[in-house]
Amino acid sequence: MAKIRSVVVEGNREQGYKRVQVLFGTDSFLEITDNQGRIEFLLGSHHEAFKADGSEAKGQLHTIVKEIMERHPETIFKEE
Repeated sequence: MAKIRSVVVEGNREQGYKRVQVLFGTDSFLEITDNQGRIEFLLGSHHEAFKADGSEAKGQLHTIVKEIMERHPETIFKEE
């Protein structure tokens, strides 16, 4: 059965988080890292992943998310 296998958090709310990593399913992962004030977003499966800069509201990560939504509209999630 697929599940969240591991959650790693480096840092804290008061001093700032440096890295958050989640391993899930059989071979998927998500990692968010503060790299000298730039936010790196990494999402992958097994040994393949993509990395995007998530530092700005309308930046690289936003553009990639919009592209995925346009190409795969059945995956769109809207919070109510």
